[in-house]
Amino acid sequence: MKYILAIDSGATKSDALLYPLDDFTNGKHKTKLFKFPFINLNLLGFTESFKRLKNIIKDINEIAGKGNILAVSAGISGARYEKDRKKLAAALSKTTGIKQIYILPDTEIALAAAFDSTTKNCGILIAGTGSIFYYKSGDGKIKRIGGWGRHIGDEGSGHWIAREALYKVTKHYDKRLNSETLAKVFKKEFGIDETNIIQHVYHRGFEISKLTKHVFRCAENGDKVSIEIIKDAADNLLTHFIPIKKQKYSVALMGSLLTEEKLLAMELKKAAKRYFPDISFVKPEFPPVWGAVKYALQNAKF
Repeated sequence: MKYILAIDSGATKSDALLYPLDDFTNGKHKTKLFKFPFINLNLLGFTESFKRLKNIIKDINEIAGKGNILAVSAGISGARYEKDRKKLAAALSKTTGIKQIYILPDTEIALAAAFDSTTKNCGILIAGTGSIFYYKSGDGKIKRIGGWGRHIGDEGSGHWIAREALYKVTKHYDKRLNSETLAKVFKKEFGIDETNIIQHVYHRGFEISKLTKHVFRCAENGDKVSIEIIKDAADNLLTHFIPIKKQKYSVALMGSLLTEEKLLAMELKKAAKRYFPDISFVKPEFPPVWGAVKYALQNAKF
């Protein structure tokens, strides 16, 4: 049995799909999906990203059988620049012996999974740990808005929401704002309070995006400060659409914040109806990892 190994890696996890090229059951391919640690080229750097990808290929190769993976197609978060992607693909080919390895931005495979290749005026808004709008314009050109990372961008993302919540909590400590609910939750769940918040954030490597889900739970329970943070996040995500204002576009919402957190998606759609009435929201055709399969089928030689 010969296979394509398709990989979709975001900021929290990697999905690896083993796609058989010649096995059909009831007219469908029998695929297997595996979970691995996340890969982000910006956050991890080349060496660690290479190591994690190599380990995924090695583990799946043992399942598929030596020499049975004919192509690897991987969408990697943070792989914004072509020279970095080519370097990573070349190093993996040399190490694994698999000649056909394609490293792509995770946004590229997500768009390919969400829409047919012939569709124009379409795009994907991704909101997870980070945020980005990746779209195909009427002339067929691919463009991106955002995706600059947590330090200088990623408005409305999980990291942004967590940072806003910490900002509100520190104002509570200063008695400038009543954010008692969030302050109590952060104390209970993480031991964070006025005496140690600086140590947690600046010196202990605390991953602040862990706070995000608690902001949503507080908002769902009626906490006004948390609700305001979610509404602000929706407004910030909407700014990604400014370059396509007054144009008709189909947009698929993707990423954990927009697929798993109903409140954010609801607020986003509500605000979009007012400020961007020409945008229609649609469900993606397939999960992102299938975009990597599509790319391999279109570009690899079997």
